[in-house]
Amino acid sequence: METRKLNRINRFLYNPKLSGIAICVLCLGGMIIARFLEEWFRFSDYHRVYKYGSLLSKNLVFLMVGCSFLHPIVVISEKGKQWVKHWIWILIGLLPFLYFGISMTIAMSRTIE
Repeated sequence: METRKLNRINRFLYNPKLSGIAICVLCLGGMIIARFLEEWFRFSDYHRVYKYGSLLSKNLVFLMVGCSFLHPIVVISEKGKQWVKHWIWILIGLLPFLYFGISMTIAMSRTIE
């Protein structure tokens, strides 16, 4: 009985499709929440909502960028030689890391000029 539960948990945790989509959705959700918190609560009487909400959403985004970096490593180590079948989900899970990496590169190159 316990083995079945562990197998279900193991399949859920290392499902490349589910984890890749979850990483992208949570990262995008954190960015959208931060944007709307700035517009609605920054200069209102609810400035504490802005303060704590922006802290939580930025931490969520940075956590998802870190998970996005680790996602391909986990999938390749778990799937072994079968990781080639999951390359599209590896790439989708890597999108937040690529987004921040490319945007930081562009921002740094503009400040140098």
